Amino acid sequence: MCCYFFEYYLFRLYFQRCRRTISKIKLGYMLIFFSMIGLLEFFGAFVHIFEITYDENFVYPYEGNVHEFVNALRRNEKPEVKPINEYAYDFILKQPQKCKGDADNTLRLVYIVKSAVENFDRRTAIRNSWGIEKRFFDVPARTVFVVGTHPDDKVEAKLKQEAGIHKDIVQADFIDSYYNNTIKTMMSFKWLVKYCTNSKFYMFVDDDMYVSAKNVVTFIRNPANYPFLLMESRKVYGAQKREIKQSDLMGYNEVNFNKNIIYDRKTKTPTPPGFIVRESTGNNSQKNVYKKSDGKSNESLTIKNEYSLNTSMPIRVKRQLFDLELPDDIRLFAGFVFMRSSPHRHKFSKWYVTLKEYPYHLWPPYVTAGAYILSKEALLDLYYTSFYTKHFRFDDIFLGLVAKKADIVPFHCEEFHFYKKAYTKYSYKYVITSHGYDDPGELLQIWNEQKALGNA
Repeated sequence: MCCYFFEYYLFRLYFQRCRRTISKIKLGYMLIFFSMIGLLEFFGAFVHIFEITYDENFVYPYEGNVHEFVNALRRNEKPEVKPINEYAYDFILKQPQKCKGDADNTLRLVYIVKSAVENFDRRTAIRNSWGIEKRFFDVPARTVFVVGTHPDDKVEAKLKQEAGIHKDIVQADFIDSYYNNTIKTMMSFKWLVKYCTNSKFYMFVDDDMYVSAKNVVTFIRNPANYPFLLMESRKVYGAQKREIKQSDLMGYNEVNFNKNIIYDRKTKTPTPPGFIVRESTGNNSQKNVYKKSDGKSNESLTIKNEYSLNTSMPIRVKRQLFDLELPDDIRLFAGFVFMRSSPHRHKFSKWYVTLKEYPYHLWPPYVTAGAYILSKEALLDLYYTSFYTKHFRFDDIFLGLVAKKADIVPFHCEEFHFYKKAYTKYSYKYVITSHGYDDPGELLQIWNEQKALGNA
């Protein structure tokens, strides 16, 4: 009998331990399961399920056609619908004289440098390199730095002193921070529209960018043919210089230019790459006419619409295109374009975006904010369209949203490098911009070397 009870006790003890072990295993599995659910939620895996398809469903407040309202604002008339978004910050430093002074007050290019208040050395380096205003005698240019406010009174006082000496700093009354970059950008637009509408092109640049002013000037003459036009001109006019090797082309033959489009403002229709509409022939032939920029010759080059740009383009046509000029009413918004980019849904990301902020699975096409070029017409249309575009904290995305509503298709160019392009003496020959030059000494060294080579 004692043996029976002893065996029963051992069996019960064993059974209880098994139950506890099974419970622990179940609890472990449950912990693992819920941990994985938490991680997936943290990384946004479940958010994607609830995203709305961009291509078929995209709308963004204001949800309606804004063109008539924009045109009314451009004519200084009262629009039928009141604007939903205005950046009503005051200018502390205005510099209203900055874009005036030339005989005819006509400028070719204005650099708008988005700078942080405390970046004194970077601004000095830019003034002594690519921001030199009299870099080219036939290209009237201005360089303006735009900043917000800083909480340190000593830094503010130093900024005021710098502005008094150089008279090139525009300051608006908002806190200068990363998530206020949209405010900085749109206050830059506001300043330009108020004080500086006498330029044909405007280039927005961060203060940690290398910029080749020479390549910028070449690009804005004929964006669709850059850098091939520059390659051809150097062969024709600079035969004594170093020959261009295949290694210098850096894969240009693989660039797909068919994705690039410039919109013509009058017709609201896209112009294929390689075409720059100068004027219509006035008949039903549907041809684009290219005219000499000097206006003295009646000779013009007519090219049929089915023509497409490629690297085997006849030399004769290339040389004629080198003398062309973009029309004044072109709407150019150019830089490095992301066409099918998705919002960041993982919560640890600096660029995390909730579904409430933006519910779609893709962004509209947008230009990276580090460097981009606008024609005057694009600047004005984007500025007034922003009045009917809900604020978004990332400036490049916000301008992409505004461009979408304004029917402006961003124009892509590979030579706007949003990263720091690896540097060698000859690898920057066709570079327009390169990001990541937060060391002023490095910027000056590379810019001076490229200038000596004729590339800056």
